[in-house]
This record gives sequence, structure tokens and C-alpha cells, in this order.
Amino acid sequence: MLVIRPRSDFEVNVEAEITPELATKPVEEIRRFRVYYGNRLVPLEELFDLEKKGDEEVLILEGDFSRVKWVGMGMQSGEIIVKGNIGAHCGAFMKGGKIVIEGNADDWLGAEMEGGEIIVKGNTRHLVACPYWGDLEGMKGGKITIEGNAGNYIGEKMCGGEIEIKGNAGDFIGTEMKDGRIVIHGSCGYVGGDMKGGEILIGGSFELVPAFVKMEDGFVGDVNVGGQGKVKVLK
Repeated sequence: MLVIRPRSDFEVNVEAEITPELATKPVEEIRRFRVYYGNRLVPLEELFDLEKKGDEEVLILEGDFSRVKWVGMGMQSGEIIVKGNIGAHCGAFMKGGKIVIEGNADDWLGAEMEGGEIIVKGNTRHLVACPYWGDLEGMKGGKITIEGNAGNYIGEKMCGGEIEIKGNAGDFIGTEMKDGRIVIHGSCGYVGGDMKGGEILIGGSFELVPAFVKMEDGFVGDVNVGGQGKVKVLK
């Protein structure tokens, strides 16, 4: 297990592509691990206090990580526990393992995620599980649970996996969605634009784009793209 604490408040963003695998490395290798601080490439120990406690594949992030981006990028196993807020792109391209965020998460949480699990005990901003601009597929597998609220563009171009939001969400939910499942316990804005497949369940109020057909158990569309996506009321 490796405990990481910021040495001070960051004046610019940190790009730290750290995964639980780092906790299994020798201490000297951990200290020399390179991250970007603004446009400077610096060793991890220049920005963070590091405490290694055995070789368990676990990272504990203590303190304010809201300006630290790309944590958990591409991780395949192990666990990351964030005892506070986390910056953008957390869990991007994730394939396995588990991330628990005890605070809030910034944009692009779980972008293009393929597997594993992310739990956010606070709120998230926008573009959860979305593809990066120019890419054709968003989330493909795994599960993201948000215990608070989420922003706009959740699950865009989603191809698999599950997103569960226990609070409210913003607009443009499931845009161009192909497969997978989005569950929103609260209310949200517009859902289902250009939706081709998958399922969206909503407990509160929502706005549906006009190109959906009312069925016995909900709505099906988007008919403009020949879609068979389902939007239902969560019971």
C-alpha cells in the first residue's frame, strides 16, 4: 500500500498517471516516478509525501487532489481510495480494479472505461464515461456509481457497462448511446438524442427529445436514426 499526500497547494494542474501498480514498486522507483506539474516533468517526491506500507496493490490519496488529473488512467487491477476530491480524467481507459472517491470528481470521470468499478460518494461534473472528442465509442464495460449529482453529457456514445446516479443529472444524457444502462434516481434534463440502443431509467422528471415512440413500458427511439433505445420510468 502506498499513501500519497500533497506537500502543498498546487498553483497549476498536475498530470499524474498513477495506478495501484505503483504501490508494488521499490521506494526509490516510486520517488523517481515522473509527473507533469504544469509544463515541467518532475519526480513524484517533489510534489508529494510518500509512505509505503507493504506491497499491497492499493493507493491511498490523502488531501486535496482536485488539481491532479489522470489518476487511475488505464488501471487494470488493485484499488485507489481518494479521501477527498479528485481532478479530471480519473479512471479514463480503466480496464479493472476499483476506485473509491470520498469527495467530488471533476470532468471526464471514467472516460472510455472498459471494466472495473468507480464509486463517487459526492458529486461529479460533466462528461462521465464519454468518449474523447473524435472517438466513436464511450464506456464499454464496468460500473460507475455516483451517490450525489452529475452534470451534463453523461454516457455519450456508451457501448456497455452501467452508470448509476443516485441524485440528479443535467442535460444530454445517453446521447448517441449504443448499449449499456444508465439509472438516474432523481431528475435530469434532455435524454436520448440520437440514441440507438441501451436503456435509461429515470426516477424523477426528465425531458425527452421528440423522436421517441410511446410504448406500453416506456419510450423507444431515437427513430431519426432507427434507434431501439429504451427510456423508462424507474420504479
